[in-house]
Amino acid sequence: MVSPSEGDKFYLRLLLSHVIGPTSWEYLLTNNGMTFSTFKRSAEDRGFLETDHSIRDCLVEATSLRMPYALRRLFVTILIFCEPTDVRGLWNEFFTHMVEDYQTANNVVESNLTNMLLKDLNELLNLHGKKIDDYDLPYLPPNTIDRGAVPSIIQEELAIDIPNEDIESIAKLNNDQMIAFNTIMNVIVQKHSGVFFVDGPGGTGKTFLYRTLMASLRSRGEIVLATASSGIAATLLPGGRTAHSRFKIPIDIQPSSICGIEKQKDLANLIRVADAIIWDEAPMTNKNCLEALDRSLQDICSNSAPFGGKVLIIGGGGGFRQVLPVVRKGTKAQMISACIVQSHLWNHTKILHLRQNMRSLHDQEFAEFLIRIGDGVEPTKPDDMVRLPLHIAIPWEGEHSIQVLIQHIFPDLELHGWDAPYMVQRAILTPTNDDVQKLNDMIIDQFPGEEHNLLSFDEVEGDNHNLYQQEFLNSIAQGSLPPHILKIKKGAPLMLLRNLDPRYGLCNGTRLLCRGLFMNMLDVEILTGSNAGKRAFLPRIKIKTSASDGLPFVLSRKQFPI
Repeated sequence: MVSPSEGDKFYLRLLLSHVIGPTSWEYLLTNNGMTFSTFKRSAEDRGFLETDHSIRDCLVEATSLRMPYALRRLFVTILIFCEPTDVRGLWNEFFTHMVEDYQTANNVVESNLTNMLLKDLNELLNLHGKKIDDYDLPYLPPNTIDRGAVPSIIQEELAIDIPNEDIESIAKLNNDQMIAFNTIMNVIVQKHSGVFFVDGPGGTGKTFLYRTLMASLRSRGEIVLATASSGIAATLLPGGRTAHSRFKIPIDIQPSSICGIEKQKDLANLIRVADAIIWDEAPMTNKNCLEALDRSLQDICSNSAPFGGKVLIIGGGGGFRQVLPVVRKGTKAQMISACIVQSHLWNHTKILHLRQNMRSLHDQEFAEFLIRIGDGVEPTKPDDMVRLPLHIAIPWEGEHSIQVLIQHIFPDLELHGWDAPYMVQRAILTPTNDDVQKLNDMIIDQFPGEEHNLLSFDEVEGDNHNLYQQEFLNSIAQGSLPPHILKIKKGAPLMLLRNLDPRYGLCNGTRLLCRGLFMNMLDVEILTGSNAGKRAFLPRIKIKTSASDGLPFVLSRKQFPI
């Protein structure tokens, strides 16, 4: 066992673990044409070690792309997620780069540039419940912030773009959708409270109904908080974000948990003035999350009615026909017990049924097949397995069948590097992380361009005696963590694993395209949601395991959250 305290022995072992085919000591000491005097410096230059200047290097790499608006958001992401020790030094060094577009727009003196930048950073920090005063940054004069103004978090909700097709979609609602629409709207218009569950198999137009409700209410100047249990579903709703992010629901949820919302903060004010809350994909949420929101809203709104007297619309997916709450190592009975239908709040819920499958009007046979599975009436094989019709399945004929699947979903992949429309229309879903990693590696191998392996920096919190070998820590694969080795190519699709900037579209599950990669920063394009086409910079951030991951320690992995 070799520990970092043994100096170059440790760094030599680290290099031998990751450098392929070394031919000499000099080979290990050399990288990008530069020969270093120690194995440690060689390991640092290759990105195998976390360094004190990695945050600065991240910002340096970002400035080379000359996108000041993205640089400002990156700076805020670093403040919140990367724990920089010299914030003022970073401010001084990168100030001119962050205000570059201010100067081109107007001939502004430096003092005004400072206030403009501080104000913009403060507004971005506010979205995360932070403010300029929380960091070692220049003083923001009180007159720069209009204390009597509507909080920015409320202004942003009021400014959400309302697509014309959503406004016009009332005329396209079918009978079931219209009944649900009128039922919910009547309660909101009359300022009553209510909890509604929109039930229907996949394809019956639940998202279409939500968007119609949101457009109708927002066009009247009312506020609808659009949330979903997953980031992917949230991107389908204008202004949507994950429920955990919006309401600060604890990750390690307990029966008595509450949301991390302070009553005097702007988020609490936003909730008070909201006219309705939509929570898509609620059936896959543990009932403890719903009950935590109920307790918090009653407290925030000083109202003992369910959810503080708010109108809450829940539903999503195929109702309870699709993914149930995940209970780690839980039994079938425990998973059923975690469902929201087992909550005392279900007794206060009105169910609205959608029956007509709009997505499968031209494939009624397939729609009926899905309903039979969801209703539990399709004949099963041992272990509750269902046999798929041959016309929708690829027969298993060994490992070659995986390549057939990839070719079917991603035809002519080598011709479609950098092709955003091509990538956003395709995905392979699988229930296990091991299969995800295997498929990702196979697809990246076929993708055009040079492959880059980006390594994480792993450590155990409080392990002052280096009890755990680096190889062991690097080998840990958890669903909550990015892999130790990220295999990436320019133009390849990515998926975000953390809520970095939900308002900008960077939330858990957002699909991205890699436009550029550096040692400490990724340049990505957002592929989904209302922010599709926008660019963003991603730094490495520390992601920690939780008690529910089942490890006897807290592993901290610093890696790109993808």
